[in-house]
Amino acid sequence: MSRVASEAAPAGSIDASGSGNEESGPPGARSRFAAWLRRHRVPLLLLLLLGAVAIASVWGRADHDTTALSPANPAPDGAMAAAEILADQGVDVQHHQTMAEAQAALEDNPGATLLFLDPAGFLTGEQRQDLADAAGRVVLVEPSFEQLADFAPQIRSAGLLPEEPDSHRLDAGCSNEDAEAAGAIEAGGKTYRGPVTCFPAPGSEGSDAAGSYAATPGGSAVVLGSADLIANESVAREGNAALAFRTLGSDETLVWYQAGPFDVPPSEGPADPFSLLPAWVNPLLFWLLLVAGAAAFWRGRRLGPLMEEPMPVIVHAAETAEGRARLYQDSQAVAHAAATLRAAALTRLAAHLRVGPGAGVDAVTRATANASGRSYTETDHLLNQRLPGTGAELVRWAQDLKDLEEEATSS
Repeated sequence: MSRVASEAAPAGSIDASGSGNEESGPPGARSRFAAWLRRHRVPLLLLLLLGAVAIASVWGRADHDTTALSPANPAPDGAMAAAEILADQGVDVQHHQTMAEAQAALEDNPGATLLFLDPAGFLTGEQRQDLADAAGRVVLVEPSFEQLADFAPQIRSAGLLPEEPDSHRLDAGCSNEDAEAAGAIEAGGKTYRGPVTCFPAPGSEGSDAAGSYAATPGGSAVVLGSADLIANESVAREGNAALAFRTLGSDETLVWYQAGPFDVPPSEGPADPFSLLPAWVNPLLFWLLLVAGAAAFWRGRRLGPLMEEPMPVIVHAAETAEGRARLYQDSQAVAHAAATLRAAALTRLAAHLRVGPGAGVDAVTRATANASGRSYTETDHLLNQRLPGTGAELVRWAQDLKDLEEEATSS
């Protein structure tokens, strides 16, 4: 009998010793891990997605430079196209982002051209003067007043070009070789005046014309009034490329320097906040300290012994009412006193006329009108609508209110 049962048992059944195969036994570590994955699949997918986004963003930033007008930036606001064409023409384009590197490159290459870009104004006047002394020739792009004073004092800022795109096409309008080779440019930005001024703004003519290109007589300092002349998205317009290449590629070496926050010189010493205050502040502070000490001594003097008073203290209702009335009179709180008298009268009338604890103002008013024999309109005006404005009006109204209450409660 047992043999037949044993032969008839399925292959995965438990034998007499209590052992069985893996499928019928308790779940193992692999099955528990699979169950945990199923329970937490949504948070895990979100974490994986966030990690992929973070890696992609870091990887994308590491691929290329994103700084505007950087020779390594292929974006529309970068200047990779101009830098690569200059390199193809044999110009050694050296890109530096720290002042120490740029100054070392200028010292190693005497007479090199310095392309100076500092739109945020990180450098001080002393730092700019050191770069001007080390550079043989300087090209500035949309410089500020301070940068012009240090690099090209003969050139002055003259304002902005009109915002209309139609007025951004500018003809050379001068006898400069680089400007004549370009013929015309298409750029916005700023205008400048100098010994050599080209590409004058619309409506600016004569010897005092303001243009998008200015230079010193010997060409030691050149100012480009617009970043469009070297930016990737606009360098191919009109004669922008010709002007940019002739301006930047006149020497064998071009030091392309973009100032950054790391070039900001550290403070020589910690700033004393008291040095920023006027001279009269210290005596005033000393006087305030003396006054505060005297006030503390005055208010903190030793008081006399405490007086004992038997408790509880009995205060008569008439004294309380009189004291509150005097407070209202001293503060001229006519409206507050009227509200108190009105609430007390309504409470007494409701209790006497037995209109119920939950009755509203309208129910009490109707019951009072019926009990006093007056009309509802007159009663409502006296009880709810009348607002005394002065002390004399408050006295008259309180007397009228008393008369109404006596008429309603006399029956």
